[in-house]
Amino acid sequence: RMATRVEAALWSMMGHGARQLKRLFLNPAEDDMYDHNFDYNGPLEEEEDYYRSLAGGDAKGDDGHGDDGGGHGEFGVHITYEDLYAAMIFFTAIYVAGVFASRVLKMPSLVGEIFAGIILGPPLADYIPNPEAFVLLGEIGLILLVLEAGIDIDLSTLSLIGTRGIIIAIIGSIAPIAIALAIAFALGFDTKASIAAGATFGPTSLGIAMNILRQGKIVNTPVGQLIVSAAVIDDMIALIILSQLSALEGDATVAQIVAPIVSALGFLIVGGYIAVFIFPKLINATIMKKVPQEQKGKAEMIIMFALILALMPATYYAKASFLMGVFIAGLAFCRSHDLHHLFVTQFKRLMQWLMRIFFAASIGFQVPIKDFGNGTVIWQGLVFTLALLGKIGTGLLVPNFTQSGRFQGFHLRDVFVTGFSMVCFKRAFGCVPCFELE
Repeated sequence: RMATRVEAALWSMMGHGARQLKRLFLNPAEDDMYDHNFDYNGPLEEEEDYYRSLAGGDAKGDDGHGDDGGGHGEFGVHITYEDLYAAMIFFTAIYVAGVFASRVLKMPSLVGEIFAGIILGPPLADYIPNPEAFVLLGEIGLILLVLEAGIDIDLSTLSLIGTRGIIIAIIGSIAPIAIALAIAFALGFDTKASIAAGATFGPTSLGIAMNILRQGKIVNTPVGQLIVSAAVIDDMIALIILSQLSALEGDATVAQIVAPIVSALGFLIVGGYIAVFIFPKLINATIMKKVPQEQKGKAEMIIMFALILALMPATYYAKASFLMGVFIAGLAFCRSHDLHHLFVTQFKRLMQWLMRIFFAASIGFQVPIKDFGNGTVIWQGLVFTLALLGKIGTGLLVPNFTQSGRFQGFHLRDVFVTGFSMVCFKRAFGCVPCFELE
């Protein structure tokens, strides 16, 4: 019976033409072996359903493998041609839109990719099949990008700007939240809605900023390192603030309020210290000394991903950001030239496509574009953009890393780059001025 099911499955996968040949050449005695009651002279569609049922799947039209929808059954996981073709259209659209935005409109490619996601995704056309799968791929791209940010950290540069990065992160989180909170109260929103509106201006998106900094080739400059460090700390602060919103939904315990604060600070300070000063010495003394020189990069890559798999759930269930765990894992290997070279060569092309999907799906799919036809939404949204002044103003705190006078020449450029980068962390289109300056 197993041989029968396997042969039936193979015939099912071979298509209509192959089954026509089977009708012509199959011995009637063998035909009876499969099903005495089945009419092989019937429509090909019915025969296709028959082979699917023999293979352990569902007939067409059910929730299984038919042309009306993909699915999985006893024999495996399948997709429909229509879904596959729609996915190829989506990939083509986000690539073309990105090229058009960068070369024709002179904007970052992510602007076109976000628009492609808005138009083809659930917010508007709802053409993309299985949108959750694309969002998942985009989030994987974000994880790899944050990991690269940790690997790219220059400790000598970070030691020069560490304190200033903390100050910029604190002001970049608190100031826009306070401004948005005041605007919400002025517009007549209640306390709960006002706090929620203010908190939306605190979180950062390191993925967007890293994409722009990489295009401008300033990630490894002092101002680039300042922005990356401020982004990580800013994300931690915003997460703590957002976690406190749970208190608005009912009675909150002391543990629910304190846990996010303690865990975030603990992972940032203690985890960061261990990653930089203890963990590298530990693995070098116990593992890496036994690894041949030509294999050190691969061994460190395996250890790094094992560390990610440990730190992601640790930070997530401790009520901190799982991206902080990823960043710390990369930070632990920021001194390794072998790992950095291997990571870039192995993941460069993959990350380019995953980040295109991230901007189109993880961001574009979330934009409620249909609500933009509401005049009230438009004018109140424009008023709320004043809160971005709190992030732009952080550029004034950037140290002068150049020979130019303060707030002149290249230092003025760094001021604008930092200010607009802090804006583009969460607001995708705020990064356009940063890109233009570079």
